[in-house]
Amino acid sequence: MFKNIALAHRYFDMIRSGKTYGEIAEIEGASKRRVQQLVELAFLAPDIIRDVWEGNQPQGLTSNWLKSHAFTPIWDEQRDLFRALQELPMRLVQP
Repeated sequence: MFKNIALAHRYFDMIRSGKTYGEIAEIEGASKRRVQQLVELAFLAPDIIRDVWEGNQPQGLTSNWLKSHAFTPIWDEQRDLFRALQELPMRLVQP
């Protein structure tokens, strides 16, 4: 998952430099949708990224979950949402 977060920041930097999702997808050999999904990871709260790096993220917080569920860019709301994931049975978390 940390690899995807790092890639998200790379893609976001490319967007800030003027590249479109389509251009990034072509450069990276990925689909436009994949680029869009990953860019969202660039907006995770710093403490959540730290928890991922340390392996302390909630059990249900995976790249697959993040790709298939919308999440807010507001850090406090992310924390609440991801904390709630920890409390759900895994059968409800996995897509």
